[in-house]
Amino acid sequence: MSPLQRIGLAALLGLVAAACGATPGGQMGSPSNLGAATQGTSGYPGWPGSGSAVGSPDLVPVLISSELAVGPNRFLFSLLDGQNRLLAKPDVATSVGFFDLAADPEAAVETAEGDFLWSIEGEQGLYVSQVDFARAGDWGVEVTAEGPSLPKRTTRVVFGVREESRTPAIGAPAPASDTPTAETADEIAAISTDEAPDPDFYRLSVADAVKAGKPAVITFATPKFCSSRVCGPTLDIVKGAAAPFKDEVNFVHVEVFTNLEQPDQLKQAPSVTEWGLPSEPWVFVVDREGKVSAKFEGVVGEEELTEAINSVS
Repeated sequence: MSPLQRIGLAALLGLVAAACGATPGGQMGSPSNLGAATQGTSGYPGWPGSGSAVGSPDLVPVLISSELAVGPNRFLFSLLDGQNRLLAKPDVATSVGFFDLAADPEAAVETAEGDFLWSIEGEQGLYVSQVDFARAGDWGVEVTAEGPSLPKRTTRVVFGVREESRTPAIGAPAPASDTPTAETADEIAAISTDEAPDPDFYRLSVADAVKAGKPAVITFATPKFCSSRVCGPTLDIVKGAAAPFKDEVNFVHVEVFTNLEQPDQLKQAPSVTEWGLPSEPWVFVVDREGKVSAKFEGVVGEEELTEAINSVS
């Protein structure tokens, strides 16, 4: 059996870097505080015990989502070989089947394709699937992968689903956090580590944006101090997607740390706790009524973000 990798983006980067003999970037975070969804248990016929995978030993699924809860979820995963080398590539196709193990460990209740996304362009990728979990408890996912240099392989892993998410649920009111605002370049530099900030992202606080009667896109990211190295690329995607919507949608970037002028004494921003963020980055789409319409952990594709914005604008 291969070890089941249940880690966040930061730890995935570390595994890949270690396999290549490199040191990953980023200064904050670890598998313990950025870890993937709750560990499942053992005891289901045809399924592995906790902490392991069953199936092809040269196909190791990496469950990246830091929380999975009852209701609709964006399921993030990647693939490694037995030596922790990344297998996720644009030409490697994946499909997934989800099993409610307590109900029937042999009948998938949902199937989906895994859509490939670059988390770091040309360097590190992952897959995203949509799934709706009917109840909390032990679930299993069967992952099948195939590509030009990868013969068809299948593996199964067990994971846990929470009753409620820590981050605001879809349809729940967005927390009206009192985040800092800025107008001048110097003011923006004091509250953001984005090297090419869009001033429009700092005009409003989160509280202002969610109470304005307009849709809003709230991005929690720290480009300079991101443990997973994807905060900058994710924020860039949001900035790129924002252009056609500036007149009708409010966009806000929230740095997840304060005290930026003293990098060795960073403090977690209060809004991180208020939004229950277990990792970074996160992007939330909020409708005109101030309710969460969509949320994206880690990497977000411009197409899926644009679709989510269109649904509320």
